[in-house]
Amino acid sequence: MPASRRVAAVTGVALAAAAALWWLAASRLALERGADAARAAALMLQALALARALALALWLPRTAVAQGLRAAWLEALALAAPAWPLVALAASASTLPALRVLLVEALLVVAAAVLPLAARALGRLLPRRAQAEPADLAALFGGALLAAALWYGHGRWPLLVG
Repeated sequence: MPASRRVAAVTGVALAAAAALWWLAASRLALERGADAARAAALMLQALALARALALALWLPRTAVAQGLRAAWLEALALAAPAWPLVALAASASTLPALRVLLVEALLVVAAAVLPLAARALGRLLPRRAQAEPADLAALFGGALLAAALWYGHGRWPLLVG
């Protein structure tokens, strides 16, 4: 396994572990206060989806251009898949409809499939490395902007987030 794929897998596990730890603490606090712990599960699902979307947006374009589509797709799987058991547990603990959670996961998979294709096409359009580096920065900025828009505009996207 290449080093970059190992780093992607460790990043995916770290994201899932951080989300699980936060969910555990938030649920414990909610139960101590007599509040609903399902809200903590829904918030964790939202935060985990946004964190993985941002990680995919930042990670995949450069990998697709530098190492190819297959490597980018394998790294996307290594980055996203470690959270799937946690997503299943949190979805069962939250009051979100299962279809909504599945839709968000499906959109992440589609994004993981499309981002490398778009980056590869951009890499072919800009063959010189001096031209591709500003494009990498633009993709990085675009991914960060997308994640920020999803995070701050989550009230306007009721279908995708709770």
